[in-house]
Amino acid sequence: MTDQTRIASYGDNESVLVDEVNGGEGLFVVTMNNPQEFNVLSSGFMRAIAEAFDAITALRNPDPNNDRVRAVILRAEGRAFTVGLDIGKLDEYLEAGITPASDPFRAMWECPFPIIGAVNGPAVTGGFEIALCCDVLLASERAVFMDNHAKYGVHPGRRISQRLTQICGMNNAKLATMAAYPIDAHLAFNWGLVQRVFATNEELDCESLNIARLMSQNHPVMVKRYKNLLERGALDSYRAGLVLEESSEKTYYDDLTDVAATLKDGAEKFQAMLRWVAERDSQHKRAPGAA
Repeated sequence: MTDQTRIASYGDNESVLVDEVNGGEGLFVVTMNNPQEFNVLSSGFMRAIAEAFDAITALRNPDPNNDRVRAVILRAEGRAFTVGLDIGKLDEYLEAGITPASDPFRAMWECPFPIIGAVNGPAVTGGFEIALCCDVLLASERAVFMDNHAKYGVHPGRRISQRLTQICGMNNAKLATMAAYPIDAHLAFNWGLVQRVFATNEELDCESLNIARLMSQNHPVMVKRYKNLLERGALDSYRAGLVLEESSEKTYYDDLTDVAATLKDGAEKFQAMLRWVAERDSQHKRAPGAA
């Protein structure tokens, strides 16, 4: 992106990187760095994301006027932002469990600093939910958002059922979820899901940094206070919906006639989605004028 200093790395093979942009502006960059697997959300990868954001939150100064961190950019290496959980490995995921320390969604929700999501490619299911944890979303033309919970036959549990309605409107949320409809970057912009779309990933990284810099130049207390006010105000308006989602998740699997068959079918569809991600990127590169 620009001149940066590596602060830390997390996970196997440095699967999540944390850098600080040089210049003393308080800009931090979290990079999901498992491009060979499209940044799939394994239990270890999720823990690494959680550890990265918890470490950034831990830099909070007792005096909010003097915070070292002013804004955070979440980006990804490779052809995908993150394609979510491998449904074929759901047993491993369930065995590992998600504790507060390994929950990336919790870590991002609790981060007091603004998070800018730079979506460079597909953000699918859990990856879509990761994107929705960001405060501002920017996208390259290669980006696409897709919620496959209904396709895989698994229940959402990270606020997406309420967050999408809040951001995109009821009928758009129904289209996105019940049809597992792919939302390309320009449609996402029209829906209000992303705030800007860029022709290339290089432009995406550049503008992510520009917006982070604009945030860093504003009053540090008020920026954090605004984030808190906006989130708390929105939560009060859909708190009952979160309770409904949690209650529904607890009973959903009891209502399935064959859980194993549902998960097997979901695993096959996950592999089909990976092929679709790879083919889509190849087609984009062959298109006239593609970057």
